Amino acid sequence: MKKILMIIPVCLFLSTNVNAELETLPEGTTVNSLVKDGYRIIDTDADSKNILYHLMKGKNVVTCAMYDGGVKCVKP
Repeated sequence: MKKILMIIPVCLFLSTNVNAELETLPEGTTVNSLVKDGYRIIDTDADSKNILYHLMKGKNVVTCAMYDGGVKCVKP
């Protein structure tokens, strides 16, 4: 019984859902404009549909996704 009482809080603690609010950057924001503003590309990733760029300036991180000719950038 003691084990069950100990396992239940641990399971509840591990199953919490963490959601971060994302700030979407304005429509005309591109990777090139962010690099000109002082951001540097720290990582890139690609799959069959998207190219992801992760940029950093100080402690600010921005992720940009390029898809079908469009670009969408967000700050976590």
